[in-house]
Amino acid sequence: MGDRRPSIAYLIADAQICGGVAVVCQHACRLARRGFDACIVSTAGDDRIEWFPGLSVPVYPLSRAPRGLDIGVATWWETAHAVRRMDLPRRFYFVQSDETRFYAEGRCEPVFVRDTYRYGFEFITEARWIREWLRREFGREARYVPNGVDLAIFRDCAPLAPRGGRPRVLIEGPADMPSKGIAEAFAAARAAGAEIWYVNYRGVPDPSWRPDRYFYRVPMGEMGGIYSSCDILLKMSRVEGASGPPIEMMACGGACVVARVTGAEEAIRDGENALVVEPGDIAGAAAALKRLIGDPGLRERLAAAGRETAKMMDWERSIDLLEEIYLSPPPAETMDGTGFRALADAREEALVEACACVKALEAGRVREIAALWEKYDLLSRESAAARHELNSIRLSKQYRIAEAFLAARRSPAALLRLPFRALGIAFGRSGPTGG
Repeated sequence: MGDRRPSIAYLIADAQICGGVAVVCQHACRLARRGFDACIVSTAGDDRIEWFPGLSVPVYPLSRAPRGLDIGVATWWETAHAVRRMDLPRRFYFVQSDETRFYAEGRCEPVFVRDTYRYGFEFITEARWIREWLRREFGREARYVPNGVDLAIFRDCAPLAPRGGRPRVLIEGPADMPSKGIAEAFAAARAAGAEIWYVNYRGVPDPSWRPDRYFYRVPMGEMGGIYSSCDILLKMSRVEGASGPPIEMMACGGACVVARVTGAEEAIRDGENALVVEPGDIAGAAAALKRLIGDPGLRERLAAAGRETAKMMDWERSIDLLEEIYLSPPPAETMDGTGFRALADAREEALVEACACVKALEAGRVREIAALWEKYDLLSRESAAARHELNSIRLSKQYRIAEAFLAARRSPAALLRLPFRALGIAFGRSGPTGG
């Protein structure tokens, strides 16, 4: 490659507003400024990311991904399949969380997620806990590149509405992800008697939440005004990789109450730059809010320490580490041999098509299913691992409920039993369904 900086594509599942895609945009734009030929590729077919301010790299749908790339980077488990299929000298996996945790009990997706962590990629992560988890669970060594905060975007600025009356609490996160703890945050803020502002980027809020001011799909460049309008950010997530909003709030001069969650240790220090409560502890979060509301001096001390924390989280230092990784030669153990590649291709094909089978069940496409399972049965006879994974799919609540619906379409008797069968599966009172 000589002195030429490599061409690099970050693959995203879609271009929705979320912290993970924002981090990808920071990586790609800052690498491009250093001479890398960087781009973002969307497996969902997006060709723009309009909500990220000043995006300076192209966005391509997967069907128009540039050819001849030097590096491909998976950033979500579904994108790992696409990266494996691309003709690339080097493949990376930027792991931003344990993605099995984003699925409810009984779903089959965690089977597919775990399989991607076994791929022969080079691994990068944003949090120390993820690095240790990948090593412990999958024997993967991941290089650590912490997230930064963009002080050109997140800074103390003019509020959208004057502060100084009833204390104002900001709640941020998607309405349709229970793991983000939005319902618990509303309950705690309501118990503390605060004015509540809510920023949502996906899903329909519960009517009982009733925020005093509501924002939907706010472009990142406008978030500074919202943070600067609020006294306290309340973040009650139960699942995070390395949560960004508390650091963004700190950069804008606010105080934070944060649930104890994986990744919080990257920057949050209880009693020094934030108050930390236990996940799901509504009473504890309400008490922490009341403490900050009743003690302006404490609130100011935490906010001042938070500003210093944000200043230390310099993106350019992180990109120094990233640049070193991409310019270094690949470790020998990540280079897939022909035999391993063939086995991995067969496993991937089986799992991807198993996922298609579950979707076919859910959609009621009966004729696709028999042919797919016949193929898996042949594979499972040759591989104990494949047999275990396919059985996990068959035994998932998601698959069994879909199968019960299919049986109901074929049989009046099964239709009469359907409500009881579906409830039994959902609450763990039945085994695999029959036709």
